[in-house]
Amino acid sequence: MDFVVPLKDISVHEKKQAKFECTITKDVSKVMWYKGGDIITPDQKYDIIDDGKKHMLIINCCEFDDEDEYTIEILGKSSTARLTVEGIRLKFILPIKDQTVKEGKTARFELELSHENIPVTWYKNDVKIHPSRMVLTHVDGKKHVLEIRDVTLDDTCQIKAEVKGIPSMANLTVIGKPGVLSCSSCASSPSPQPFLPFVHVCVCADVCKTSSLCSVSEEIVFLWCVFVFLIFS
Repeated sequence: MDFVVPLKDISVHEKKQAKFECTITKDVSKVMWYKGGDIITPDQKYDIIDDGKKHMLIINCCEFDDEDEYTIEILGKSSTARLTVEGIRLKFILPIKDQTVKEGKTARFELELSHENIPVTWYKNDVKIHPSRMVLTHVDGKKHVLEIRDVTLDDTCQIKAEVKGIPSMANLTVIGKPGVLSCSSCASSPSPQPFLPFVHVCVCADVCKTSSLCSVSEEIVFLWCVFVFLIFS
């Protein structure tokens, strides 16, 4: 018995199928396959096909851990070849985009990848996002969605979606409700002061490093002064 066509080195992309095959000079029903020094048995990962003089080993859904030397042993003789797994050509078909959302509404970020079954990690200002009652993630084939419900001014941030080290980034801007002031530096809601409704103190003055007063327009101040004058005159 000898090898007419021995095993050959093969290279496949990640997630694809690899197939080793050889042909021998006589029909043999029983052969042994090895990955490195480990015996291979048929399962979801491996399919072994014996067809007389032709023998095949199929490796399903290849991962980088599948890279190794594979050997077939028949009647004391063997043939060896190497499997190389290449990374998939992953890219963003549709990257996430900047979103401007009113306070209390839902912010939705959507992306589409070039391949299915690829996990996406979401970040808010470089802090990993974990799904919760207010933060939801959805996957539909190549499409991935992040939803942030009932947003507040504090949710103004940078959102990042990362796939195998490849990032896509966008900004989330939350607009305050009508009639509610916000600090131009940090987007937080200043607190109104007793008896001075036209002056609001920013709760984050130490962080902003800006003036602690956020004032409304001069017209409102004038109207308030007129109102006070009429009350006490």
